[in-house]
Amino acid sequence: MSVCAVTDGNGFVKVVAETDCTEFVLLTQVELTNIQSGSLQQMQETLHLLFAFDPEVFAIVELALIMAFLTSHYAGRVVRWLGK
Repeated sequence: MSVCAVTDGNGFVKVVAETDCTEFVLLTQVELTNIQSGSLQQMQETLHLLFAFDPEVFAIVELALIMAFLTSHYAGRVVRWLGK
């Protein structure tokens, strides 16, 4: 079972009963072995899928921004022309 640990003012590491760990997490040998054996590889693959650069999504967003710019630009010109 993993536990949270924090450093006190003297520099010692103490185990605390928190559910949201902010400094250190102490693992058992079995948990460390599980992380090293496959969980870490799965986590890296998941992070790559989530945060890798996707050219298709970039092209869609870029096209949408260009179309929004051009539409608003020419709509502004039409409004200016009608205002004269």
